[in-house]
Amino acid sequence: MLKMVALLLGLIAPLSPMSAAQPAAAQIPAAEPAVQQAVVHFAQEKASRPQASWKQFDTMNGISLNDTKKDLLAKKGKPLRVTQDRLSGCTEYHYQDVSTGLCGGIVDYVHVDASSGKMQVNGTWVPLSKAEIERAFGKPQFVAEDGNVYIRGYHAIKVYQHPDSGALQGVDFFDSTTE
Repeated sequence: MLKMVALLLGLIAPLSPMSAAQPAAAQIPAAEPAVQQAVVHFAQEKASRPQASWKQFDTMNGISLNDTKKDLLAKKGKPLRVTQDRLSGCTEYHYQDVSTGLCGGIVDYVHVDASSGKMQVNGTWVPLSKAEIERAFGKPQFVAEDGNVYIRGYHAIKVYQHPDSGALQGVDFFDSTTE
């Protein structure tokens, strides 16, 4: 009879408002090891999910792909140097934390070198390590020999890595419909 009452309480317990609280594994001293293990696994899985929803990539290090030269200069100030890309004809503006290519007066791409140690995407800082980038964005949509590509909306982020060593070299932010 006592087992029957315990079984019935177990069946209706998920319907009670108290079941919404999720105790930590350490707070379940009498629980079976398998139950504790499941709670720990759930917490680890939740921690490994992407940090933000990342429905689209809008900015990298505060720069949008819709920014004009005037917008870029207002946001970042005077560049350390300006160079011309002979292949594309675009002008590159080099800052301490980022390089930006302007084609036809509009930002075409944004590049962050691995030496920066971090990048800011949509206002959220992401450490420049393969593990942290994957934790932030999830699995890449494309895996290439020279890096991984993450696409959100019409924009993409490519994480470049050395083909032999796999070391992270840099990150580009660009319009995915033109590449």
